[in-house]
Amino acid sequence: MGQRLKFTSPSGTAVYPHLNKPDTQFNPDGVYKTDLAIEDCQELMDMAHNLAVDEFGAKAKFKMPFKVDEETGQTLLRVKSKYAPKIYDSTGEILVGAQIPLMWGGSTLKVGGFMTTYTVSGTKGVSLQLTKVQVINPVGGGTSSNDGFDSVEGGYVAEEITKEAFEDVVEQTEAQADKF
Repeated sequence: MGQRLKFTSPSGTAVYPHLNKPDTQFNPDGVYKTDLAIEDCQELMDMAHNLAVDEFGAKAKFKMPFKVDEETGQTLLRVKSKYAPKIYDSTGEILVGAQIPLMWGGSTLKVGGFMTTYTVSGTKGVSLQLTKVQVINPVGGGTSSNDGFDSVEGGYVAEEITKEAFEDVVEQTEAQADKF
């Protein structure tokens, strides 16, 4: 077993999170995971790099759990675990059951856990094992009955549906069905 350090990320934007329920697409047991787009996480990147150098040596090649988007300059951090992480609100209070909000892509989160080194089939690297998530601003399905759009002035406005208009559509549909 490789070295292991605790970490907590800066806040970032969740990308393809599977935090409310595990992703079972490639693993039937499921994996809790998310990528986190972060503006500045140089300290965390340095910590991972130093851990890898300590474990594998300065000249070794190893994989890291992040990549930098050249266009935006953001760092995409990848965290995962086969166990459900503990979920906290923005004040640091732990959430349970129905208190846990839906966390979809775009949610603002912090993640934490253990940074570990690994060697698998000759491939060496550092992984971030997820144990906790702090929800700063969740983006989820919501409970609003009107999840449409705001009004745009000067655009198309449909005619009000009347009983007569509905009956006309039914008659047209029945006429078309009679042709078969």
